[in-house]
Amino acid sequence: MQWATFHHPDISFPVVRRRMAMELLELLDVASVFLSRGGWAVLNRSCYPNQKLYRDATYRLRDKGLLVHHREGGRTPKLTLTEAGEGSLPDYFNPEKAWSRKWNSIWYLFVYDVPEADRKYRDVLRQFLKRLNMGCLQQSVWITPIDIRPEFDDLVKAASVDAFAYLFESRTVLGLPNRRVVDDAWDFDRVKQIQSHYCNVMEENMARLANGKVGVEDLAPLIRLSLEGLGAAFSEDPLLPKILWPPGYEGERAIGLHRTLFESIGKTLQNA
Repeated sequence: MQWATFHHPDISFPVVRRRMAMELLELLDVASVFLSRGGWAVLNRSCYPNQKLYRDATYRLRDKGLLVHHREGGRTPKLTLTEAGEGSLPDYFNPEKAWSRKWNSIWYLFVYDVPEADRKYRDVLRQFLKRLNMGCLQQSVWITPIDIRPEFDDLVKAASVDAFAYLFESRTVLGLPNRRVVDDAWDFDRVKQIQSHYCNVMEENMARLANGKVGVEDLAPLIRLSLEGLGAAFSEDPLLPKILWPPGYEGERAIGLHRTLFESIGKTLQNA
């Protein structure tokens, strides 16, 4: 059986397949140490008011994909990124948990000022904010409808991030309607384009699965292609609460088709 492939001009599947490995390799190069800024150079264990609070903060950040390594002798911490939740399913396999969250109409804005000389650290910080599904209003202004005060507090405890960053709560952003904020912070036109394409491919493959004589040997490549496509379709989707979905959002349809296809694959295996 020849399956429809999820080819898209904006998606490189060799990159999708190797995303975890490539990300780690790149970050090992760019994420080295916090460069000194202000009083950072004198950070040591005595700077932390409570060692348990520090350890707990670093553990929680590690679970979210950020590693902060405290170092002795007054040297600044070492910051690296790792694959968040390694060994667990990505959030888009259970997106209803994110979509069903109630929003209290408060935006959280993470604003930082990192000089060009500290570009390596800035790059790591930006990657971490992306892991939190935050949207970028400007290069140094990131936003989310999700309460990230716990994550910010962990960064303060583990790495004194408040030396150069601030977290604000706001019910409006320059008086803009929420729909405009969503449009400016996330590229949902691109998300919709890729997810719509994924839906079309899944519908075509479901038709081929239903109408063709499919053997067990045909199912492995279908599963691989479908999972690769799903990962690409949600790679830039912040999984916002439903109240903030932009018009024509295709994420729910994409997940529904993915599940329907895999139910069909299961029935085909049972009947083989």
